[in-house]
Amino acid sequence: MLSLTDCLDFVDLDAATIEVIASHEDLPMIVAAELGHQLLGDLRGIFVLHQMHRTLIERAAEKGSLDDEKRLRAIYTAFNRKYPVPRQLT
Repeated sequence: MLSLTDCLDFVDLDAATIEVIASHEDLPMIVAAELGHQLLGDLRGIFVLHQMHRTLIERAAEKGSLDDEKRLRAIYTAFNRKYPVPRQLT
């Protein structure tokens, strides 16, 4: 049986990004890890991951939660560095 740690080691995303997916989609971490793995499979999926990050940042800003917004921006910066926004979704 695979643990969450095993799954996170298999997926090419950090734990913070998996938490973003889990929060955005209201999923358990292990399911979010699988979804993240699938979304990394093509440019449209990478674009969706960017949108998830942006949505959570916007929600934190709307709530006035500066600490959460700052934390989410740092997570997004790291994600964007590794997976830039796709220029063409084909």
